[in-house]
Amino acid sequence: MDLLTLLNNCHINYDKKKIINYKITGIKINSQEVCPNDIFVAIRGQTNDGHDYILECINKGVKTIIYEDHYYDLIPLENVNMIRTNCTKTTLAVLASYFYGEPSRKMTLVGVTGTNGKTSVTSFIYQLYRLLKQGCTLIGTNGIKINDKCLPSDNTTPNTLIINQILADSLKQGIINAVMEVSSHAIKQKRVSQLDFHTVILTNFSQDHLDYHRTMLDYFYTKGMFLASLGNSYNDKKVLFNGDDKTYKKFLDLTNVQSYTYGITTLNDIQAKNIICGIDQISFHLYCFKEFCGIVESKLFGFFNIYNLLAALGYFYLQGYKMKELMSLVPQLKGIPGRMERIDNDLGLDIFIDFAHTPESVYRILSEVRMLTDKRIILIIGCGGNRDELKRPLIGKITTSLADYVIFTTDNPRFENPQNIIDNILQGVVSDNYEVELDRAVAIKKGIDNMTKNDILLILGKGHEDYQIINNEKIYYSDKLEVQKYLGIQS
Repeated sequence: MDLLTLLNNCHINYDKKKIINYKITGIKINSQEVCPNDIFVAIRGQTNDGHDYILECINKGVKTIIYEDHYYDLIPLENVNMIRTNCTKTTLAVLASYFYGEPSRKMTLVGVTGTNGKTSVTSFIYQLYRLLKQGCTLIGTNGIKINDKCLPSDNTTPNTLIINQILADSLKQGIINAVMEVSSHAIKQKRVSQLDFHTVILTNFSQDHLDYHRTMLDYFYTKGMFLASLGNSYNDKKVLFNGDDKTYKKFLDLTNVQSYTYGITTLNDIQAKNIICGIDQISFHLYCFKEFCGIVESKLFGFFNIYNLLAALGYFYLQGYKMKELMSLVPQLKGIPGRMERIDNDLGLDIFIDFAHTPESVYRILSEVRMLTDKRIILIIGCGGNRDELKRPLIGKITTSLADYVIFTTDNPRFENPQNIIDNILQGVVSDNYEVELDRAVAIKKGIDNMTKNDILLILGKGHEDYQIINNEKIYYSDKLEVQKYLGIQS
């Protein structure tokens, strides 16, 4: 593809008298990856500004720079296309979509957003597609899957270049279904701009990421912006809301496409009734628009997975699939690594790891475990550094209220002093049923040493993660492996 074809079809203005046309090989946002025939788009990030690397890219032979800083209008550069736009993040999304052949318009793309549940819902939809012998691509926290091929990912929602490339590669393999987690960061940073979503699922909305959004209002409207992007006229696109979430009606005002709800209360379109829930099983009667569809049974843990299953099954119902076939496949669904994942052992100890790190998700897990068992709950938890400080006292209050014993420890302290993070947490404690152990591996050993077969040990915060972030360094670390190592279990 030549440069002018790309610019003209993307409706990007340029100086027609100065432009130099050539065949482009790619679009890059990382100066270390550029080649001479690439376009470099300067993106302002949280810690780095792509404008600082413009001259480096030019020295490497890059002939087209797209930027937004007026300062570069004043720098005389020969034989380089300098194209300024108002927002390079939006421009990048437009360029990426067209460069890769607008793949999202040629497939059924599902976006799942919400504070909690994104990973489980996307995984269940992906697994069901595969159990139905259909191709599907999954993009999310635990990586990328193109059918059964696994690829790593650094973000819950990758940048727009990666997303479009993955979708284009999927189409080449005949895959026309894709499901992805859509984080609030990705929405605000325009990573999902220009993607043509067919269905959006909003799982819930509660406090999180205030280190980034600063206010709940900004967080709310960021999610709302995603819903509004589905269009301003009646079409075949859909939004599926958690109708039991108290904020869903506010979001309802921000979309003009068809909307439906799922939940356990009577007003929902997709509803679970006659629920049975235990540590290792859940069962419920599924109703779709008041019609009984059958009994759903699963070995998944927790009340929250009823909502996750309703979201996934509701999506397929709205797509016209037969519910009896889908429900027969549910028992084969596997839990998500690091989401109430049981660590099997020969000692008969109930040890679970989970990614829960927000006040709501921690409260939900502790409440459910408390409801499902009479066993003593031992909890290991921390809070991330350089993240929302307001939730730390809430974590202290929730954990010491609902757990029998808590060990507060580190969880990606980043550039903060770990003890300062703990001090913030301790501002919210309501009893003295806790201790502090900054070394997370030692904290896990203490938790195991303190438990019997009449206890449950919950290790929250990291789940599937296999690292600790200390300063700017990712150090290999895994809660699961620490448990297995201490118990002498071969991983």
